[in-house]
Amino acid sequence: MARPPAVVNMTGQQSSDKDLARKPLPFLYLWGLPIVILLSVNFVQNWWPVTIVFWMMIGAYAWMGVGCVINAARCGCLHCYFTGPIFLLGALGFFLVGFDITSIGGLKVHQISYITVALALSSFVLEWIVVKYRPMSQILP
Repeated sequence: MARPPAVVNMTGQQSSDKDLARKPLPFLYLWGLPIVILLSVNFVQNWWPVTIVFWMMIGAYAWMGVGCVINAARCGCLHCYFTGPIFLLGALGFFLVGFDITSIGGLKVHQISYITVALALSSFVLEWIVVKYRPMSQILP
């Protein structure tokens, strides 16, 4: 089955041209830096206060979530429609459980982190099955 062509907007520009993940500097700023922060947590968690580590993780997930929401609105990248809310919900879950505001089914913060990353990575499967770029009108009824 042949994949449909990339979505072309009203100005004649392909959606892939507007994809921030395809440009090095926006990619590094929106996703590279938060990933580095998330990886650095593994090294600083033994020396820094827990509160700072939690805020680092909450900020990194929220930052990536906002980046995905912006990218979905700009180019219609299919997985961004899912990863944006996934990262934002992961940040919210991390905040609620990490600061003992509530319990989410007995989940611990590291489990929320694993679930968030696993769901975000699994959203890329949609692009292999369906198509990479779609306008919002084709995703939501």
